[in-house]
Amino acid sequence: MIFDGRKLAGEIINSLKQETASWKTKPILAVVSLGAKADNSSYIKQKKETALVLDFGFKHYHFDLPMAASKLRTELNKIAKRKNINGLIIQIPLPKSVNPAVVNVIPVEKDVDLLSDKSVGLFFNGRSAVIPPTPAAILKILEEAQVTLAGKIVAIFGLGKLVGRFLVSMLIGGGATVLIIEKNTPQDLAVEFSLKADIIISAVGESKLIMGDMVKEGAVVIDAGFSIGVDGKLAGDVDFDSVKNRASFITPVPGGVGPVTVAMLYYNLVKLYKFKKDA
Repeated sequence: MIFDGRKLAGEIINSLKQETASWKTKPILAVVSLGAKADNSSYIKQKKETALVLDFGFKHYHFDLPMAASKLRTELNKIAKRKNINGLIIQIPLPKSVNPAVVNVIPVEKDVDLLSDKSVGLFFNGRSAVIPPTPAAILKILEEAQVTLAGKIVAIFGLGKLVGRFLVSMLIGGGATVLIIEKNTPQDLAVEFSLKADIIISAVGESKLIMGDMVKEGAVVIDAGFSIGVDGKLAGDVDFDSVKNRASFITPVPGGVGPVTVAMLYYNLVKLYKFKKDA
């Protein structure tokens, strides 16, 4: 089965639209991008288009680089403190010249992406109001595919801040045995782990990282990686053509995890907005 992420995302967005249709005021999402036009600009476009569908507010702030670190932090703080902004994202990946700690300007009550250290700490202490959008999307996709975690072996490629580190905790909590493959894992061990896995999840950003001979027959393959190829097209971590005939379920790139991630981000925005209204 080739998963249709746009269909599931549409269902989630329609549900949110119905829930918020009678609201007199709607949430506003702000996205900050830094430096030159980045590989993730298509994701900013998706977020804006989804806001229009929901009739939510959307603001995009872009800052050219170089910029003094103190000035950048001041500008970000101004945006973070605006009362009319209900959710704030600083688009990842950050340019190398930017200190990763800038994400800590995002208040917990506006951190729809769970980027700040404080939000991450709340998550791992079981006190976060929301779940990071991409891990939430992956679990939603597995649920949609009627894949249970208990007793399954899951190979995760990548232990990144946005996906891998959250997923390990969530998958173990669901009863899965998790095998982690990261940049220092020897290739022969990576292949061994991958071939043992009932479920493969990758979020590295390296084209053709996972080939057909690394996937056992009938495995579930979730591709949450993205990179821009030499042809200018978006690519995932999985070599789709060589894997699709071995997997029982596979997510394509584009059109797989990405749209569902954007939908879950807006799910987080609605949830945080409701908490603020009820407080």
